Amino acid sequence: MEDTVNRVIKVRPSSKRNALTLICLGFTLIFIFWLISLFLWQTFKIQLILLICISLMIAFIGFLKYIEPETSFFITPEMIKYCHLNGKWSLRWQDIIRFGEIKADVRGQHTQLPYLGIKLNNLDHLAKNISPRLANKLIHEQQELIVLAIINKEISAEEDLINFEPYTLNDVVYKGPIAAWLHRSEQLAKAYGYHLYLPESSLDRDINQFLRLLKECHHYIIVNGPA
Repeated sequence: MEDTVNRVIKVRPSSKRNALTLICLGFTLIFIFWLISLFLWQTFKIQLILLICISLMIAFIGFLKYIEPETSFFITPEMIKYCHLNGKWSLRWQDIIRFGEIKADVRGQHTQLPYLGIKLNNLDHLAKNISPRLANKLIHEQQELIVLAIINKEISAEEDLINFEPYTLNDVVYKGPIAAWLHRSEQLAKAYGYHLYLPESSLDRDINQFLRLLKECHHYIIVNGPA
């Protein structure tokens, strides 16, 4: 465990898989359907337009995967750093209380959601280093969690609205997207017990394996301190 903790662990997101394959497939299909259209355009005009649009969508999805950061997480003895297309945040180990699975009632069944949760004892460091652009993006990416919490009556329907009121934290007043994200983190903590939510698509392994890794690193560093 010591060797693992005392080196930088880089995590490549599973969402980047098959990016080049999709780009190549999309443009190959476009080329094929373009060739076919030279001979059969009048007969199959509507079908060819539809197929070309689908091919463009496949290539576009591949492009979106391709431009995502190569590394989604840097796990070091000092902190966890999350890299997103829209920004980044870093989190000190001493600010973390625990990690855990996110479970909720979905259509009458207790289901594990595709997220890993982090409960914090201090939002101050995170609030200071998260970018407004990423804060805004996370609010929208996690909307499904809010909707599910409302359905399960964990929070009220009024809390679905994004709250842009200033948020005061340790005498520092946050405004704009960061304030809205802090309010949203409070709502999610009320519903699920965690402040941060790591999507499964940002991981490079099974969510339970990644959870085990984080728990081991956290326990070792808190007990022994960073190298």
